[in-house]
Amino acid sequence: MLWHISRSPDWNQFTWESVWALLAHANPGWLVAAVACTFSSYVVRAYRWKFFLDPVKSASLKVLFSAQILGFSAVYLIGRPGELVRPAYIARWEGLPFASQLAILVLERIYDSVAVALLFALGLYLEPIPLGSPHAALTLHRMHETALVVLAGTAGLVALLVLFRFRAERLITWWEQRFSLLPSKWRSGPAGVARSFAEGLDVIENWRDLGYSVACTAVLWVINVSVFWSVYKSLGGRLAELSWWAATVTVFSAGVGLVAQLPGVGGGFQFAVLFALKQTLHIPPTEATSAALLLWLVILVPCVLTGLVLLIYGGLSFKHLQAMVQAEQATVSGGHPARELPASRSRV
Repeated sequence: MLWHISRSPDWNQFTWESVWALLAHANPGWLVAAVACTFSSYVVRAYRWKFFLDPVKSASLKVLFSAQILGFSAVYLIGRPGELVRPAYIARWEGLPFASQLAILVLERIYDSVAVALLFALGLYLEPIPLGSPHAALTLHRMHETALVVLAGTAGLVALLVLFRFRAERLITWWEQRFSLLPSKWRSGPAGVARSFAEGLDVIENWRDLGYSVACTAVLWVINVSVFWSVYKSLGGRLAELSWWAATVTVFSAGVGLVAQLPGVGGGFQFAVLFALKQTLHIPPTEATSAALLLWLVILVPCVLTGLVLLIYGGLSFKHLQAMVQAEQATVSGGHPARELPASRSRV
């Protein structure tokens, strides 16, 4: 972005004053709608996790919702290592193996990857994007390639997981026989993790379970796209003219950008949104920058503030969440678990 501001003629008229002016005059009604959609997405994620868990245990929706809020707050504040907070929190409060909840996290990521790639394809089909220059055509072509890589990688992962699920016992038996000379904990530890992980994959027992999980995923990503679209509407101008389907293009780009981000400040997310708006949808730099910043605030601030409230209510802190993750990881590796949380600290 700094390179563009200093070198590109498209950015000659860019000023931060104009960005702050746009943000200050954003339509509050559309911003409230965006925040409502943000909270709704965590409720739907909790319901989807509950559908995954139903064949094993009837989990508390309150615990699952708290796990989504705390987990995503951790991701926003400390980066990708925070991903483990959700499965660790649910495993702790529901008395389930950590490895089984990791398996559900993997399934969730598969559902989300397919949903985002399909939405991107539908968005391009239903809202054709005018290619104003060879550079824009090249940008869109690269986004196509990235979507294909996402789908291909997801298909490969699904195939590996299915193969592992049906061959798990055979693989575990082979491991135990092949390394029979190793100490017992080194043999039984990985074997137990593999069994728990395989059980976690066995959460879709019939067409009803599959239908519920797919329906939850569809609703979730309609809500997520609506967050972006509502923010664009709130800022007005060229952004307000974007259709809901055009917003799916920026959602896909933001998903890719989330892979690389700095704890607490993002970076990858904002750059990816700015890139998609400016290069693909031809939004002026000032408006594109305002949208990227406002989206990050609308997504991060409500989640983190709610997470802090839940932590205070439960007498916890992010340090306790980190200790919880370490304790669950220790049970998986067969080592000594981290210090337990004080008994007086009730569940959130």
